[in-house]
Amino acid sequence: MSALKILLISSNSSGRGGGERYLVFLTKGLRELGCEVHVLFSDADYMSGWAHDVSVEGGIVHRRHLKSLAQRPLRFIQSIYDSFQIETVAAFCRELAPNAILINQQYDEDGLDYLMGAIKADIATVGGVMHMPMTGFKNNRRLGRMRGCLMSKWYRQNSYRLIFVSEGAQTEFESYYDAPRPTYVVNNGIPFDSAQLLNEERRIFPPHVPVIGFVGQFVEQKNLECLVHSWLETRRHGIDSRLLLVGDGPGRVNLEKILWHKAPPGSWYVTGWTKSPEEYLREMDLFVLTSHFEGLPLSLVEAAGRGIPALVAPFNGALDVSRQATWVKVAPGNSVKEITDTMKTVLNDLPALEVSAMAGLEEFRRYFSLRRMATELLVVLGLEAY
Repeated sequence: MSALKILLISSNSSGRGGGERYLVFLTKGLRELGCEVHVLFSDADYMSGWAHDVSVEGGIVHRRHLKSLAQRPLRFIQSIYDSFQIETVAAFCRELAPNAILINQQYDEDGLDYLMGAIKADIATVGGVMHMPMTGFKNNRRLGRMRGCLMSKWYRQNSYRLIFVSEGAQTEFESYYDAPRPTYVVNNGIPFDSAQLLNEERRIFPPHVPVIGFVGQFVEQKNLECLVHSWLETRRHGIDSRLLLVGDGPGRVNLEKILWHKAPPGSWYVTGWTKSPEEYLREMDLFVLTSHFEGLPLSLVEAAGRGIPALVAPFNGALDVSRQATWVKVAPGNSVKEITDTMKTVLNDLPALEVSAMAGLEEFRRYFSLRRMATELLVVLGLEAY
């Protein structure tokens, strides 16, 4: 029997986005199952890094002149009436003739032209993976109610298998839209290298003081000022620790201004952008993510999969991960007080949480494996018989 041919289509949203990193991991997982994986990317320069990473994992990369949502002044309105791009995607799908097509949707208004093209091709089962619905406060945003009405109509008219990366994301979407039905949940998976060491020697901070860490983009979504102020509060309560922020972004200048003003030199460190953020996990005793919203953060799964205790805000995906890891604690909210109070408790409980992590790590890694994720997606796409 010939290998299944799977087409993955990127939303081409970012050169540093978690959604594109998800496609790299999914390519690897599908390849492990013996699938022939094709990935369609825009020919924009910022997507070249992701195209390279997919190729390294054995995916067959195709580049076309495709617009992302960020390039459209009228956003999704423009995308759903872009007949040229829709037909470009449809023609490519017909030519490739895959067994299934999966489009990466960052949120509810993203990737609609790619989905319409795949559906119009009428060549294979079409699925879409949505990371963050962004519907919880939609009506409070600019033209939110009107956009919601138009999107509700779009979802009723365009049928495909909608997959969420967390139960929270599914609930948020279904609480807002009455279609499509049914929807599915497939939690993210990541590669766990058996050679990863949990006790590698630190390079930045001394070993005897706990290090609180974050990995990601310094953007408003991540609520990093809350993390910084919560860390400063724990220090004011006499709990000595260090802060390590791995990443970069528009919020960096303000964060560093706060830290230079309120924290002693040598007690914190900002790495800047790095292609290998996982290398800094060896420095961390507690991973913290205080985001306003998430889907199911790959950085959290990676940290927890290294056996690092974690403290997270109650965003979508938090319960999906903590349900599989007793060493991941969910704060009641993402205010400075709520994060500070939970952080103090977790820092005092670190030894017990580390023991818990060592006991549950193998099962956690098995659940959040690429093989489990890829297998479940094939089932959702109706390819389990293969």
